Amino acid sequence: MELGICVRDLPVTEVVDLARFAEDTGFRELWLPEASGRDPFVSIGAAFAVTQRIRLGVGVVAAIFHRPDRIALAATTLAEQSGGRFDLGLGVSHREAARQAGAEFPSSPLRFVRDYLASVRATVDALSFGGDLPMLVGALGKRMVHLGASETDGVVLNWLTPAALGDTVQRVRAAAPAGSTPRTVLYLRLSTADVLRADAIAYDTMVNYHQHFVAQGLGGVDAADPADPDAVVAGTCLAVDDIGAAKDRLAAYAESGVDVVALYPHGLDPATRRRALEAIAG
Repeated sequence: MELGICVRDLPVTEVVDLARFAEDTGFRELWLPEASGRDPFVSIGAAFAVTQRIRLGVGVVAAIFHRPDRIALAATTLAEQSGGRFDLGLGVSHREAARQAGAEFPSSPLRFVRDYLASVRATVDALSFGGDLPMLVGALGKRMVHLGASETDGVVLNWLTPAALGDTVQRVRAAAPAGSTPRTVLYLRLSTADVLRADAIAYDTMVNYHQHFVAQGLGGVDAADPADPDAVVAGTCLAVDDIGAAKDRLAAYAESGVDVVALYPHGLDPATRRRALEAIAG
């Protein structure tokens, strides 16, 4: 298992500093999810300009809000700039996000993602620059995991217990075509108890994540019965105020066979974030 970092909606200067820090400290990857805020493609481009080895990825892109040809152009430009160090993560987003933005959510998310991937590939194949473009699928359910494992370069995972991660890694390996080794990347939150609890409550308001929590035995039965945020935090996150326990918990994730755990220090100031990442990587 290798370590990476995931951060969202930071100023470009902070992303650049973090990319330098990550490369110097031994982290192998830095991921920026698309969120309501700063453009991750711009930040990744700036970070590539000051790094030499670390892989950088945007993931996951909320595909329902973007034309696939435009995403393909942005991604291949970064692949060219970085000499092949860029990864593109794609996902369908969520009904709640689509409704809030006034966008239509697909009746079949699985078919939508498969068709979107094909459109991105078609654009990439027609370009004279960029070279290889690894693509991964942001996946919660078993069918989306199977799609990512069988038709792309891997999956980006989120909010999983070590046991659930182990099951998912086995499904990815079983679905992989002969001769291929799709990657598994897990975002693993590292923060204070209040930030983690607030995040868990916010995500539980989305139907797909609520089902994701319930399937792992983290409380809740149906849409009217919320998941237990304390169980979600205890089962799927790392506490920044106890680095020793966090490292022990990280060892449990390593036993799953996951390829990359991207530590997600959301809600921390830059100094605290840096100290925590250094302590865990050391």
